[in-house]
Amino acid sequence: MDARDPRVTRRGFLTGAVAATVILEPARRTAAQPKAAITYWNGLTGADGKVMDELIDRFTAETGIRIEQQRLPWADLYAKLQVSVPAGEGPDLALIHTVEVPHFANDGVLEPIDDATVGGKGFRAEEYLPATWQGGVFQGKRYSLPLDVPQHLLYMNVKVLREAKLVGPDSRLKIPASRDELVTMAKQVAKGDTFGFAIGTVNPGKYTWGFHNLLWQNGANIFAPDLKRPAVMDPAALEVAEFWGALANQHKIAPPANANCRDAFTAGKLGYWIAGSWNFTGLREAKVEFAVAPVPRLFKHAVVWSMPHQYSFPKPKTADRAKREAAWTHIRWMTDHVAEWTLRAGQVSASRKAHGDPRIVGDPVLKTLLGQAGSWQVGQSTPKWVAAENVTRPVIDSVYTGQRPARAAMEDLAKQITALPD
Repeated sequence: MDARDPRVTRRGFLTGAVAATVILEPARRTAAQPKAAITYWNGLTGADGKVMDELIDRFTAETGIRIEQQRLPWADLYAKLQVSVPAGEGPDLALIHTVEVPHFANDGVLEPIDDATVGGKGFRAEEYLPATWQGGVFQGKRYSLPLDVPQHLLYMNVKVLREAKLVGPDSRLKIPASRDELVTMAKQVAKGDTFGFAIGTVNPGKYTWGFHNLLWQNGANIFAPDLKRPAVMDPAALEVAEFWGALANQHKIAPPANANCRDAFTAGKLGYWIAGSWNFTGLREAKVEFAVAPVPRLFKHAVVWSMPHQYSFPKPKTADRAKREAAWTHIRWMTDHVAEWTLRAGQVSASRKAHGDPRIVGDPVLKTLLGQAGSWQVGQSTPKWVAAENVTRPVIDSVYTGQRPARAAMEDLAKQITALPD
């Protein structure tokens, strides 16, 4: 039912003076009615989850709309959506990553959002950066709206790099501008139990997002542009795989495959680290002395991996217009308050609304993240992307650990991707 439908606001018959009061003051009567409560699922299990809790409390206080939030690790969230929605037990609103949109849309898990509704709610393409706005579209239909942009960033450990004498004449840390420079500088750092360079957080050998970032920088990808065949045997992809395998085995600058790079960086055992933007607030809390720079161009193009969080409407068994309107109200409220989310959760907004906020551009990390916006790239828009990522993980780990040569591993990966069901 529509929130404006009289059946939503009339809970019974009123008589006498009370009825007269209601008739004379309809606006007061409507405001007194309880608002719809909505269920909201997301994977914000870290520090950003606490920030979201606080913002939801503010939202409820200001709007009267209650949110019953369920937070799960991302992998568990996606598995639960896949089975709960067809059973009619899904949430009213879900936060998902861009690469999940194609397969959920293809499987009928998400409800399409027509352009008229999007425009009517005040959302415009020009208010967003293209990579984020287009990430919610699959086969010409919109299925989600972007909130923010988790992305890669180059972290530099000040203490470690100073000890390695990687400080320029202006007393600034030296930033690698090429693959050769990165390897040279990282070798200067790598001594004993200190590593020069890492990409990823836990289990860097299996970090597909880092591998994808390097592929994109070399003009390569998992699928060919027509999305009909794997492209991991293309020369540009093989070049990346060779470098991936050389990091720990030939150059000896990277930590072992099962390492926790964030812990190593925090402990002063890692110099240069390409990792997610979600790490910097934790580093500040841990009082780690670090500096940041844009992701260096290690191959042909200055591309930065990104994976926007997107608001989506899982397909309900029975339409409830009041709940849908309440969910839209929350998306609108978060968009209007996205500067708070950016400042406290550390993820720059997909909307341009907060990009000129002096508190944001005055923060060196957030300013660097925004400066990369023109280089953002997201996963390819195919329902097979997530399945391909799952089979990629153990293959690139075998390359990283030196168990398999890059060409043989990529040949095997191509076969596995080809065999994925439609």
